[in-house]
Amino acid sequence: MLLERDRAVGSPVRCAEGVGDAGLREFANPDGADWAARKITRVIFQAPDDTEVVVAERGLGWILDRTRFDAHLAAEAAAAGAQVLVGAEATGMSRNGDERWHVRVKERGQDTLYRARVVIGADGVETMVGRWAGLDTRVPARDMESCAQYVLQGIECDPDAIYLQFGEAIAPGGYAWIFPKAVGVANVGLGLVALKTDGRNARQYLDAWVERRFPTAARIGYTVGGVIVHTTIKKTYADALMVAGDAAHMINPLSGGGITTAMKAGRLAGKTAAAAICAGDTSGRRLAAYHQAWMELLGEDHLKYYRIKQALESVDDEFFNKLARTVNKIPQEKRSIGRIFAHALIRHPQLIPVAARFFV
Repeated sequence: MLLERDRAVGSPVRCAEGVGDAGLREFANPDGADWAARKITRVIFQAPDDTEVVVAERGLGWILDRTRFDAHLAAEAAAAGAQVLVGAEATGMSRNGDERWHVRVKERGQDTLYRARVVIGADGVETMVGRWAGLDTRVPARDMESCAQYVLQGIECDPDAIYLQFGEAIAPGGYAWIFPKAVGVANVGLGLVALKTDGRNARQYLDAWVERRFPTAARIGYTVGGVIVHTTIKKTYADALMVAGDAAHMINPLSGGGITTAMKAGRLAGKTAAAAICAGDTSGRRLAAYHQAWMELLGEDHLKYYRIKQALESVDDEFFNKLARTVNKIPQEKRSIGRIFAHALIRHPQLIPVAARFFV
């Protein structure tokens, strides 16, 4: 049984909707799909002084229509035998000496109790499932980014590229983005660390950036939210329970991306749950294999990305400006993210120890 708190799966959208091609294709084919809004073939990095660095890589990624995409995934789950309930919010859980969790749910104004052999908490940044099970899901303030985003219409940008801009005056501790959904239409937003701001909130920073970049654009959508840029929580399981995705901090802490990581974690949790139920053993001792498998799959990589993120916190705007001008001397056809990182190491030696840990 799949419980969805909102009235419709995939709505409202609290996401920039960008996803990598390879990870997406593990679960769905985006070619010609109505939930794939735009194919992305280029990344354009923008320094604080607006210097642009274009990086072109084959099969880079997609901008999704999350409303349709999430509905597609829910339909796939239903076709595989899952019962999907919308407008159904879990309000508490207990075991009461039983092997199963007793999950209290409010749906259509009524209180219902479900008994579950295994619970998988995929309830996002604001997770309660993990807390109900006694897991430590706290996030350090320095590792929580506040985000704001508009859907803008009537803007000029490369419709086949995503834009990422850095700068302490633009998005302190984070970055701003432009993710095109169609020609002239894009998700335009930013994420920042509140502890590093001058007192303004994310929307105020976004308003200033949009006013400078797209003063005549029409704002046809708006959303706010939080993104965890931390490492996976130390324990993602308990007796008859696992947490996955944002609820377990399974997010790339360098980029803040979490769509494909959440899907990979959900698939892993589902297989682990099924095997445990078939074996008649849903204890935490058995479900610990889920945490180990996740760490081997992506969790250890996320720890390395987190170290790089920490090192980049000491880099100032002038470094990014100089790096952009240096990288632009590389012919565009030879320009890659790896080469950009190599140039960063040369220009900023304090990153070398971090890179050494990353590649070992």
